[in-house]
Amino acid sequence: MEFGYYIRPASTFEGMVEMSKHAEELGFQGVYLNDHVHGMRERGMEPYLESWTVLSALGALTSRVKLGHVVLFNSLRNPAFLAKSVASLDRMTDGRFELLIGAGWNEPEYTGYDLMERGRGMPSPRERVDRFKEALQILRGMLNNEVFSYEGKYWKLKNAINRPQPIQKNMRISVGGTKPRMIRITAKYADGLNIGGGLTGIKRAVDGLVPELEKNGKRLEDFYVSVFASQTTLNDSIEEYQSMVKRIAERSKRPAQQVMDDITSGTPEVLVEKFRKAEDMGVKLMIVYIRPASNITEMKRKLSDFKDKVVSQL
Repeated sequence: MEFGYYIRPASTFEGMVEMSKHAEELGFQGVYLNDHVHGMRERGMEPYLESWTVLSALGALTSRVKLGHVVLFNSLRNPAFLAKSVASLDRMTDGRFELLIGAGWNEPEYTGYDLMERGRGMPSPRERVDRFKEALQILRGMLNNEVFSYEGKYWKLKNAINRPQPIQKNMRISVGGTKPRMIRITAKYADGLNIGGGLTGIKRAVDGLVPELEKNGKRLEDFYVSVFASQTTLNDSIEEYQSMVKRIAERSKRPAQQVMDDITSGTPEVLVEKFRKAEDMGVKLMIVYIRPASNITEMKRKLSDFKDKVVSQL
């Protein structure tokens, strides 16, 4: 299992550059940003750099790490134009782009930016997934063909040109989602599944994915399951870990053992055991942010500790 690093908490572009270079030096698989146009806290008012612009710049400032989103927000971009952007960035970075995409869910962004135009607001879950299903087919078609046409309900392409093609042949497309219909679409049209959260959610999603893969003649071993574990905490002692579990259990009104079995947090020894369980479930990539860290110096130290004390033991 490989590890990627979530760089959004670095906040500034300079911080993201520093953390990306640090992750690269430590041998991490890639660096990742969420794909939102405003923040997730403080009513969205924290400073938020646009992710595609940031990743394009990072591609020029790094040489080995992969670059990706957790996950691309389908409604932000025309899928044919997105395919052109994907191919361009993959070319610019010598094949280092990791494509992960989801249907979209954050209503304030739909209404604030009028993403559906004419004040339509956020479409229903059904429509968002319908649009996403078409987008996946368009992405695959354009990333595998220099000229591609498509006729669906939401998009009609007439000889859309995507030249040059990406360096990666038959580029892997991973889907962010866990609902049954998204799992079915993922199994049919994609090459990977990205799951957010802890071990309980991983097991639930994989259990739902396996029979859908089998229906499409695919195997879990050949599918790229990744996890976005942005709440990973590296505890200094078992007492600190148990205290944290107790606080989370009280706040979430869950049994402490249930919390302990779920969260991707703990002492180095506990984390090694948990990540081995995730690997046994089929996870090939774990995208982490290591807490607690309030500035770049602490982020670098925590990531180095995580590499030395956890990753090196796996």
